[in-house]
Amino acid sequence: MPLLGREKVQHELEIGIKERINTNLKGVYLSGLGNMIAGTPADEGIHRNSWFLTVGVASKSTTTSKNKTGASSIRQLSKMPASVLGKKVFFTNNAPAINILEYGGFPTPVKRGSYIKASKSYEILSIRGFSKQAPNGWVRATLIAMRNKIRSL
Repeated sequence: MPLLGREKVQHELEIGIKERINTNLKGVYLSGLGNMIAGTPADEGIHRNSWFLTVGVASKSTTTSKNKTGASSIRQLSKMPASVLGKKVFFTNNAPAINILEYGGFPTPVKRGSYIKASKSYEILSIRGFSKQAPNGWVRATLIAMRNKIRSL
């Protein structure tokens, strides 16, 4: 004897599972991308504010915002679509030295350092070619942590 209404129950289970997976995946994205913003070295704040969230295609945008909190990048997270399943979500930073901040490449040894207007002196902000704020980069480590979290869902 067949179960009456089994199709409706099966349909609801499938929808519920998709919604739960979507919610969990979206949570990993928002948390990880927020960590990426927070981990971005901030001298003036331009690089921290240059993260752009887009769906389907990477952004080519840049910014001149110098807010050290990364407020404009944090606002980008609100552009996260309600459903992320099956969508290509890009989090792009086109700031001038973002690759150097992640992969290193500052002069080593440092001759004078960066001029700090407030103290009217030079300060060494890098060591072994990397920013002191992110001495081994931070984007790759954040992406690995996000991947591991997604695999554990």
